[in-house]
Amino acid sequence: MRSNMVLRGSAAIVAVAAVAAVSACGTAGSGGAGQTQTHGPAATTSSTPSSGAESLTGKSGGATESSAAATDDCKQVTVSVGEPLPSDKTQSKVELTLANSGSTTCVLRGFPGVRLGGKDGLAWDLGRTNDPVVPLTLPPGGVATSDLTYLPTADASGWEVASLLVTPPNTADTQAFEWTLGKVVLQDGATHPGTYVGAVRRQAG
Repeated sequence: MRSNMVLRGSAAIVAVAAVAAVSACGTAGSGGAGQTQTHGPAATTSSTPSSGAESLTGKSGGATESSAAATDDCKQVTVSVGEPLPSDKTQSKVELTLANSGSTTCVLRGFPGVRLGGKDGLAWDLGRTNDPVVPLTLPPGGVATSDLTYLPTADASGWEVASLLVTPPNTADTQAFEWTLGKVVLQDGATHPGTYVGAVRRQAG
């Protein structure tokens, strides 16, 4: 069972202009510029997030590959964030869970928009992997996941992150969480940053 003790959702409605700047879309963006890094995929122009969410604990149902039975994109999606997953690498990973909170079956596809907000006021829209976009059919209560990979650091010069904003694919419903995972290496100008987000996929198991 996933826990939301790491990050707590807080409801927030973001101004139209802000949402337009960060709303998620279903395909990867164009490459970014900056010093070359080797930790992750090439940086992309990432759309991002804004408003609150509750735990998905107890939700039933999963995702299947999309069929003609459901053609509409999911517009009511509840996001929750799990605990860090075990890793023997320098990078860490948390799983974003996206649940269809609507009353009808719909299709979820693409990448969630993810933005980290620093205690210094800086906002970093994360790049995306080259994962293939697979349309997933979600019944009411059905869930899919996306991996958020990040590069933590214990260095005193590390970037102090205050918030995590997540926008489900093809929506403008940004959901906000408190970041309690410590400092990360700030690579917002890097070509291959070690912090990025993957495409939605079927929930393991």
